[in-house]
Amino acid sequence: MRAPIRRPPIWRTALLMVLCAFASTSTLVFSELGASAEPGAGVLVFLVAMLVVLSLGWRHRAPLAVTLVAAAVAIVLPIGTSTALVALVSLFIRRFDKWLWWATAAVAVATSVTFVRDLVAPTMESSLLKTLLGPPEAPVSTPVDLNWWVAPIMVALTMGTAIAAGLVRRDSRRSSLANRRARAAGRQSAKLGDELARQVERHRIAREVHDVLGHRLSLLNLHAGALEVNASDDAKLAESAALVRASAAQSMNDLRSLLTMLREDPDQDPTMRDPSLADLPEIIDETVAAGAVVNSVVVLDDAESADPALARAVYRVVQELLTNARKHAPGAPIQLRVSGGPQRDLTIDARNAYLGSGDSSGSRQGLQGIAERVELLEGRLSYGTENDGATFRVTVRLPWRS
Repeated sequence: MRAPIRRPPIWRTALLMVLCAFASTSTLVFSELGASAEPGAGVLVFLVAMLVVLSLGWRHRAPLAVTLVAAAVAIVLPIGTSTALVALVSLFIRRFDKWLWWATAAVAVATSVTFVRDLVAPTMESSLLKTLLGPPEAPVSTPVDLNWWVAPIMVALTMGTAIAAGLVRRDSRRSSLANRRARAAGRQSAKLGDELARQVERHRIAREVHDVLGHRLSLLNLHAGALEVNASDDAKLAESAALVRASAAQSMNDLRSLLTMLREDPDQDPTMRDPSLADLPEIIDETVAAGAVVNSVVVLDDAESADPALARAVYRVVQELLTNARKHAPGAPIQLRVSGGPQRDLTIDARNAYLGSGDSSGSRQGLQGIAERVELLEGRLSYGTENDGATFRVTVRLPWRS
């Protein structure tokens, strides 16, 4: 079973190479080959040892091969098993199968050969163990006898340390991986919780809107229909009642679409069709049909190429401007001009007579909504009175987005 882990930093591999190179050189120098008078053979063995040390750079990709090769070279040449032991630790981290134990056995054999070879060397000059454990003031040519049990003790200590380090590193990496997965799962759970909370809130809003506005619009539609029937002798009144009934019915349809959109997944395509720039004449005609006087000019180049977000914002801004004009200056003429295209900004200019703010409870709520839409599209909004306070003018400039 392979444990998915991240590669350690390069500096760690470089440090291990330096330590293994020092250990291999020391073992070679304090060996019979290093003590002999054959410099050519010593240099060749030293180069082989350095090549084995450099193979640690591949211990992440092929730890089994590096471990077996380093162990085999250590059996044949007196360069020690430091490289094989480091590769074995990496092998413990990455796999846990029968090949791991075969590689462990190979490194144990190479380590045993290394210590036995060092133990049977006759003098301190040709044995690293005898140099470390022999008399400190004795010359290097002094023969030193060590007990036979030194070799198995050193093999057990060396192999035990390597295996323990491999198991500890393996458990540490697995624990780190488990912690990363737990944090990722926690973030995903928090995200799902937020989405669920938002969806619950959307459903609650949808229920409130349905219960309140749905009931009132249904009553409005019912009374408008009754008024249309009872006003058969007054054609103008009947026409107005029919218009109110049609508007109430259309509002009910828009409300149903809005509620459907609220109940849907926000990441999915909404069922409510987004208004486009081509729908501007329709909303102007509805305003005229409601009895308002609108002098409008709509000049748009390549309106079909406009970004849906831009088209939706323009439609809602014009709708809000016409609504505000009818609300705050009923019966007064409305001047509206919409122009723009791919080569220029889209401009909305609306003017109407200023008769005061009217009901203060809803004052500037519409302008605040317009300002938010304009800000989202990185546009500019200006409004205020002109002609000594007789005219209220709103100008919106939006960058064209195709």
